[in-house]
Amino acid sequence: MNERGTIFNLLNNFTTKHKNISWKMKCLYSDGKGTTMNQIKIISLPQNNNIGIIVYQVETGIVSVCKYQKLIKGKSENIIDMLLDMINYSKGQIISS
Repeated sequence: MNERGTIFNLLNNFTTKHKNISWKMKCLYSDGKGTTMNQIKIISLPQNNNIGIIVYQVETGIVSVCKYQKLIKGKSENIIDMLLDMINYSKGQIISS
């Protein structure tokens, strides 16, 4: 799965709609054999408080951890579906830390 551009676009779309929100992505784990885990942090500005964490496997897009408000991860949830859920869940909300 190489949908990095779509993931970036969805995260940027989310932060455009919520001016006090930013995000950071980093690699949490890579075994060099085809398993890579990325972490996305959702951050409230200007305090830089973490208000959400999503961890997913790069190769498959499967989300293993989602901690964002009351959003619940389903079994075999895909990262793009999870980000779309997060965007829809947050529509019309004022997000604060």
